[in-house]
Amino acid sequence: MVLKFCPRCKSLLKFKKLEKGILIKCVKCDYKSELENKNFLKVEEKINKKSKVGKGFVENKDIFATYNNKCKRCGYDKARIIDMGVFYSDEDNLILIQCGKCGFSERIGEAT
Repeated sequence: MVLKFCPRCKSLLKFKKLEKGILIKCVKCDYKSELENKNFLKVEEKINKKSKVGKGFVENKDIFATYNNKCKRCGYDKARIIDMGVFYSDEDNLILIQCGKCGFSERIGEAT
């Protein structure tokens, strides 16, 4: 459906269906007009179905998990190394190993 605006005050026009046609009336001022085209308010919408993408599920959830490490929680053999950096200047870097399947993280290196 097309929105119409009043030519006088630029306000939104309301539609009212009549036997002969359609009455257009302004919300703010006294502007009125009639349309004879009855198909004006008909709306046709075509809905396209989404095509299925891929087949099944992904075995490796994390594509960056390339480090060989057995997870303590689920037993998965691939992990991702995450370097969190330094929080204070006199500390070592915080390095985590994150499981590629369940996301369990464990800290490696010296504990401060």
